[in-house]
Amino acid sequence: MIKPEDLRRGNLVRVNHDCMFPKGTMCVVTDINPLKVFDDKKGVVTLYAINDEDDGPWGVWCNYVEGISVTPEILNKNGFKEEVVGEYYTKPLDNEEYSLARFLAVERKSCNWAVFIKYCSLPDHVLLRHIQYVHELQNTLWGVLGFDAKLKL
Repeated sequence: MIKPEDLRRGNLVRVNHDCMFPKGTMCVVTDINPLKVFDDKKGVVTLYAINDEDDGPWGVWCNYVEGISVTPEILNKNGFKEEVVGEYYTKPLDNEEYSLARFLAVERKSCNWAVFIKYCSLPDHVLLRHIQYVHELQNTLWGVLGFDAKLKL
């Protein structure tokens, strides 16, 4: 389950329970309503299937939504350059010709990933956050850096 307050429009998630979508369907969040509650169900999100095989969007309880794990394949599909196989990925944030050009670094840790901002010519770096799921990477790109957070699966 993902809490409604941890989601934003455009996040990529997976349905973990048969409901309006078959279990395992990858979806995009189109709306969030944290006020709709029923017993143990904490809020509703409106989802649209990525594969466009439905006539949605449909409302789904947040209890039936889970994150999509960040994988090397997802990072590669979204313009991250593999620096160390399966462990360390980078993506430029500025024109790489500048001496103080910044880049985003995503590094595998024991059970999650760490997202950093680093400089090309300096050893300094800033840890933005630890993530495990695609929607967390999207929220970091959008909320912290102000970048377009539309990722491909």
